[in-house]
Amino acid sequence: MSVFDVSIKNLSVPNLKLDTSDESNLSNRVVSEKESRRRWLNYAKANDLEKEMLLLFAKYDKLMRNCTNDKERKDISKLGCVEFYKLLGAGGELFVDGQLVMKDS
Repeated sequence: MSVFDVSIKNLSVPNLKLDTSDESNLSNRVVSEKESRRRWLNYAKANDLEKEMLLLFAKYDKLMRNCTNDKERKDISKLGCVEFYKLLGAGGELFVDGQLVMKDS
């Protein structure tokens, strides 16, 4: 084993906070739902929140499956975003579809 061999499991990355008020920190790229879920689950695993995240996915998947109209779907979506926001620590303002849904004081 050389000096340059590094165990990835032993690397630590600081918990970085992004300033979302600065548009240069935001991306216009939209990823698929599958990719988004994969990324959120990876984040949840790293923060010991995997079980809670999977339960929220299941809860809102079931609600959306049983939903019959678009207005209700949008409201369910906003409620789901609020729950995910709270699970991930909240802090600041949450906008969904350009509307302020939640603001922490």
